[in-house]
Amino acid sequence: MDLTSVLMKSLLSDDSVKSLSKKTGSSKNEVTDVLTAALPMLIKGAGQQAEDESTAESFLNALTKHAENDTSDMDSFMDNVDMADGAKILAHLLGSDTESTTKKVSKKSGTSNDNTAQILTAAAPLLMSVLGQENKKSSKSGSKKASSDLVGALLSSALENVNVTELLMGALTDSLTDSDKKATTKKKAASTKKTTAAKKSTSTKSTTTKKKAATTKKKAADDGIDVGDVANLLTKLLK
Repeated sequence: MDLTSVLMKSLLSDDSVKSLSKKTGSSKNEVTDVLTAALPMLIKGAGQQAEDESTAESFLNALTKHAENDTSDMDSFMDNVDMADGAKILAHLLGSDTESTTKKVSKKSGTSNDNTAQILTAAAPLLMSVLGQENKKSSKSGSKKASSDLVGALLSSALENVNVTELLMGALTDSLTDSDKKATTKKKAASTKKTTAAKKSTSTKSTTTKKKAATTKKKAADDGIDVGDVANLLTKLLK
């Protein structure tokens, strides 16, 4: 069960995007951008709900309930979406990170925070219905087996999202930003190292020159040469 493909086809289909746009009063581009940025996080949250022993049973019950919803007619489905229920679903999937995740998605998608929240809230029941239907189809040997299959598929999809360009545009931007920072840090380190080496080289040369000057001065004194003249000469040469 390739949940990534299934969810993309369901939530990002033309019918879904148009219906979500009508439901939330957002543009189709906004709906697409918000869901593209948020889907990996929603999948991750669903995986955690399915895997955690304290939430697995209630999550499975919710999936079973939402699986009964007819998603073949998207306009009709969205007309009957309960936004309060959608808000509860988001709270379960994202937990205490709901507000921060919404802001993050808003920033990545370039959509206002209010519109982002509306789109995610309206899309949450659809996400649960699709997951519920897939869970129902995944196994006919019992709910425990089906739930186990779903956990594996969810966690696998969360990992496989790295191969889906559309779902990783925001993450890719963050990655490039991090790379730029690392490159800048590396460049500064190299520059500092080069400057330090140059200073060390200059210091070494200066020390060598001073030693040579001292040696010359001593030799001049031994040979009976006027030390003051030699010093003046060396000063001129070192300028």
